Amino acid sequence: MIITLAQVKSLLNISGTAKDTLISALIPEAEAKYLQIRNIPFMQIQADITSGDATVSNLKLYPCDVLNSLSSVLYDNNTVAAFIDRTDYFYNSAQSIDNYVTEIDVENNTIELDTAPSATATDIIFTVYPKGAKFVAAKLIQYFMQSNSMSGLQSESVGSYSYSKGGNGNPFGVPDDIYKSIKRYVDC
Repeated sequence: MIITLAQVKSLLNISGTAKDTLISALIPEAEAKYLQIRNIPFMQIQADITSGDATVSNLKLYPCDVLNSLSSVLYDNNTVAAFIDRTDYFYNSAQSIDNYVTEIDVENNTIELDTAPSATATDIIFTVYPKGAKFVAAKLIQYFMQSNSMSGLQSESVGSYSYSKGGNGNPFGVPDDIYKSIKRYVDC
């Protein structure tokens, strides 16, 4: 998943368990909305990991050999590491990996994660999320939680407090800062 319950609560400074069920239900919705706005799937990488070693090796684009053929055309030594950015993060639920990329070695087709995995495995599939995706997902969840409580409300004033909801400048019905945070990494 793009973000965990604990990460949402940490980023949004939420304590207690009263909203855990709601947040957990909104996590897949936030990822779906993120993908809808992004309009391209998250990259998937097949690779090898070694227990206690932060290096992820033997990177291949997943699931298609056509993608790997494309990388060999674009890059002389068929290195998939060239498609990865520092601060992207690799996620694999089966291996409990949710780690940021700290180093990229295009020549050896490897990347380094911020924390070493606790198991050794070959040909595992990682979803690669772009930098900032966790924060944007948390903001989406916060927006979903707030929009549920203010459904249909356009403006409100109570004493010195004033709330006004203008029309969104994007077709996805989310605040423009969230929309722009997602689109800036996919628009050329």
